[in-house]
Amino acid sequence: MIQTPAKHIQQKLLIALTGPVGSGKSHIAAILAKKLKAVHVRTDDIRVELRQQDKSYDAAPRIAAKLRDQALKEGKSVIADFDAVLPHRQRELKKIAEKYGAYFFFIRIDTPGEVILRRLKNKRYTKKELFKNAAEAIRVYHIRKKLHENRLQSAPDFAINNAKLLAPQIQQIIENIQKK
Repeated sequence: MIQTPAKHIQQKLLIALTGPVGSGKSHIAAILAKKLKAVHVRTDDIRVELRQQDKSYDAAPRIAAKLRDQALKEGKSVIADFDAVLPHRQRELKKIAEKYGAYFFFIRIDTPGEVILRRLKNKRYTKKELFKNAAEAIRVYHIRKKLHENRLQSAPDFAINNAKLLAPQIQQIIENIQKK
């Protein structure tokens, strides 16, 4: 649900990602969290835990926010791993960053639809996954994809093309963040 590194960087960060289901947000968030020594708050893990307790997903955003705010309050950087596609969520995150004296960055993950669909079809689903099977994941992908096609979100600070090598793109983002 939450991974807290032993150390954290001097400047406090709040980083949010956007991208459709299967775009690679969690993978990229994990890399960023490790490289930036940030707390990784993964909302999908919270949802899985709630499902295992036979509880509604409705509490997931509130739980994630509590974990995020606690880490920021403790002076740690946070990678908020959920799809921050809606403008009101982005504005909310900017205000949270200001409240805790953190720099806010918004990263869009661009992954071709055929790559996402192939990932979702070929993935091996376990009880620790948000989706029970490929059909459920693909159904949700098509629903959420419309939000991304409409480009509801604000212009990102950075974009990652997940069809290209990730390492140099992530390194460039980290270098730009550290200049702040």
